[in-house]
Amino acid sequence: MTSPAPEEPGRTSAAGEPLTIDDLARKVELPVRTIREYHTMRLLPPPERHGRVGLYGSGHVQRLRLIARLQRRGYSLAGIRDLLSAWESGTDLTTLLGVDPGQAVLDETPLRLTRAELLRRLPALEGSLDQAVAAGLVRPHGENDVFVRSPALLGLAADWVRAGVPLTEVLGVIEVLTVDLGTLARTLAGLIAGRIWPSASAGEPAGLLQRGRPLLLQAVASTLADRLGTALAERAEAAGDDRLRAALDGTRVGAVTDSEGTIRRPAGRGRG
Repeated sequence: MTSPAPEEPGRTSAAGEPLTIDDLARKVELPVRTIREYHTMRLLPPPERHGRVGLYGSGHVQRLRLIARLQRRGYSLAGIRDLLSAWESGTDLTTLLGVDPGQAVLDETPLRLTRAELLRRLPALEGSLDQAVAAGLVRPHGENDVFVRSPALLGLAADWVRAGVPLTEVLGVIEVLTVDLGTLARTLAGLIAGRIWPSASAGEPAGLLQRGRPLLLQAVASTLADRLGTALAERAEAAGDDRLRAALDGTRVGAVTDSEGTIRRPAGRGRG
């Protein structure tokens, strides 16, 4: 299972009712004028027209949330428009961004929070901070702060708890993840320090580490996503769960890139 491609904004989903612009504004917590501005800037496709009323679908909601995420990462609205346009046209994104794809940054900036701030993000941790530390979700930092190495993992834990998964089960999964990744890290460290580093020529080791780190991060993320998708598909098939199968279909990239990095979609398939 890989990162989902943007849903076709002009279509409403089978599971969602069409939205007026006021409904859409409330759902994504944006002013109506901002949504109209996005239309003007060609960031958001027009709604479907039903007489004099414009109706929006789940694809518009997804697009607006994507824009918000990109803004939080520092992209300007003009830059976001170019990225979205490139995706829709199949343009080579690495050329657009002017970067070597091997230098893509997947790592996160660690987060330091007060304990009160941590509990606001994950209230279920009240009284269970020691277990979160043992699982590897957070580390104590001074008297009153905690250090979160992966804000994404904290967000995922909060989502799972809100979905009804007991905190102890969530922390158990996180502990398995951190322990297994620690084992993998030690194996890789042995290979790098014991075999690659000693045989590298002068001046080359630093370059090998710089190139290898983002490639390794990308490989781990892609492989885990693929294995997770396969495991979920097997469970859906065994249980005859059509809802899960449909949800998985909606998260597939449905596209490949050629040797030049250009995005291509198989004929007859959508973006799902």
